[in-house]
Amino acid sequence: MNILDYIPTGHKNAVSRRWLQTTTHMSDRMVRRLIAEVNKNDCDAELIINLQDGKGYFRPAENEKNLVRNWMAIESSRTAENRMNVDAAKRYLRKDKKPRENELEKNQITMDEWLASLNGGG
Repeated sequence: MNILDYIPTGHKNAVSRRWLQTTTHMSDRMVRRLIAEVNKNDCDAELIINLQDGKGYFRPAENEKNLVRNWMAIESSRTAENRMNVDAAKRYLRKDKKPRENELEKNQITMDEWLASLNGGG
């Protein structure tokens, strides 16, 4: 099934994910996966976007490049927020690391530290 057959061109024609699920008889996860596959494809001829404005998914029309730029800003912001969340999780996990307690351990490194040193990180 080609998800592009169900995604209209133009923001004014956008369709919801629920509509896509009902029409294609696919799960929400599968619909999202197919949309992602279109956008990850190396072909620059197709793009499916959702401006998070309640209207849904659409393929931008030629005169809607400004909407593509808006969508890129939304996605970039989401990526930055996700990165900050992952960094917070890393800090949280690091706070519980036990200090090395004995003479034997204090001069040793972990496998992660060793691998990082091989990659120039440490």
